[in-house]
Amino acid sequence: MNVAIIGAGTMGTRLALRCAAHGCATTLIARDAARALGALGEAASESGISAGGVHVSDRLTDAARADLVAETIPEDLAAKRALYRALEALLGEHVPIASGTSSLVPDALGAGLPHPGRVIVAHMVHPVTTVPIVELIVPSAVDGAALATVEAWLAALHMRPIRLRAPIAGFVVNRLQFALLREAAHLVEAGIVDATEVDTVIECALGPRWAATGPLASAELGGRPTFAAIARSLTPQLDARPNIPLLESDAPLRDWSDDERDRARARRRRVYDAIDDAR
Repeated sequence: MNVAIIGAGTMGTRLALRCAAHGCATTLIARDAARALGALGEAASESGISAGGVHVSDRLTDAARADLVAETIPEDLAAKRALYRALEALLGEHVPIASGTSSLVPDALGAGLPHPGRVIVAHMVHPVTTVPIVELIVPSAVDGAALATVEAWLAALHMRPIRLRAPIAGFVVNRLQFALLREAAHLVEAGIVDATEVDTVIECALGPRWAATGPLASAELGGRPTFAAIARSLTPQLDARPNIPLLESDAPLRDWSDDERDRARARRRRVYDAIDDAR
């Protein structure tokens, strides 16, 4: 499959590596080809995946020969729509535009386009070089041929689509992630534990449990009446603020060196590989 990826940020560069590693003819398109090459090289070094199969371009017209376009530009609805309008003049009628948005729904993305049914959300999770989950959200009047191409692409990449039955803000991954993140930040702000200790609890207790059986299966295995009783007393005490002040501070969440950060990234890759092997 011939894939054009537009946007050379964290997600775009790593998605390009995954596409090329799984046999797709991959073109990474960005405004500045030199910067894109540098970012791609950093992504390749971090992930251990060769960038040799990725062609880098600064010409949007290079998307014209693609069987699928993956859009990974910043979360700006107007900018995304402008890009899609430009692509309409280049792409065949049923060539899908797979958006990596983490919050915008397909009907909003495709509004006003000649072929809105081709705009399909395929929200992937960083680091996409190792995480197989993709949240799939289709427009209300989806183009069946475009959807089939997206599904074939994800299968070629060995991705595991989770198709949402209805659009919802934040989709599934971010709603779960930020619910936990809000409470984790609250515990640190309240002085109950420090950031390192919160991370240790997840890494050594909840993380391994949920990697084996997700939160709902864990509640079932642990005894639903017990979990229900705990929820009745605990849920009203959980943080319910509309923002997370700790994230808005300029202070680092964790005080760690570049070497510690690199080791954490490497450990995360090993964990994802082990989970994938276990399944």
